[in-house]
Amino acid sequence: MGVKPHVIMFLDILGYKNTLASAKDENDYLEKVHSMMSLLSKYIDNYAHGVDERAEYNINLSRFKSLIFSDNILFFAPYESEVDKLNLANNLIYGLCQFLFQYTKSGIFFRGGVTAGQLFYDEDLHFVFGSGLIRAYELENNIAVYPRIIIDTPLKPSPILIGWAQDRDGIWYTDYLSLGYSLLCDNRWKEPPMPHENFLSCISNHREAICLALEKYKANDRIYSKYGWLASYHNRFCKHLGLLDLIIDMDRRLN
Repeated sequence: MGVKPHVIMFLDILGYKNTLASAKDENDYLEKVHSMMSLLSKYIDNYAHGVDERAEYNINLSRFKSLIFSDNILFFAPYESEVDKLNLANNLIYGLCQFLFQYTKSGIFFRGGVTAGQLFYDEDLHFVFGSGLIRAYELENNIAVYPRIIIDTPLKPSPILIGWAQDRDGIWYTDYLSLGYSLLCDNRWKEPPMPHENFLSCISNHREAICLALEKYKANDRIYSKYGWLASYHNRFCKHLGLLDLIIDMDRRLN
């Protein structure tokens, strides 16, 4: 028994407490959260297995395990070397970004952190322990602030990797819009519906979900600022691609 080095990701649903408190039917929100968490867990697992099957050599990315509790989800996998660590982290972030790009229309946004650190897991007791878990939680709870998923310095964030971006405050985070666009519009997509149509549908849904949140929290400065960050992120991406009709008006709060 003992801790081992792991790649770890801790995610939290943004605004969970407020949404649950204001829900007319708690069971309806339970179903929505349960469905989203289940999809996320299965998506990342399937993504890792898919990469393993296509790889020319054994990289075993599908060793990730997940734990879900309330509005939190934890992914973790042990690594053996520096190269193994970076492969695990990169493909975890790729799977996450693809998921976030395609499923934001639900109105659920995540905040979190991805790091590398010491962890112990007892599968029989579902018991997880270690400084790596504490670090991942601190990234989500104390540093992320906005609905962004931070990439910690032990993972050596790099601008050459699509899906890894540096924010204006110097913090690295998962740029799921850029990576989603890159993967969805890859020229390997041959079957209908065409990638461009899929992409526009995803980014339109993303815009609509943000606008609904801005409208919902326009009287709450603390929560509104979080979705304001998300709107700014969305707008930077749209401006970069010339999608001016999908930009969110942030000059004034929505009426």
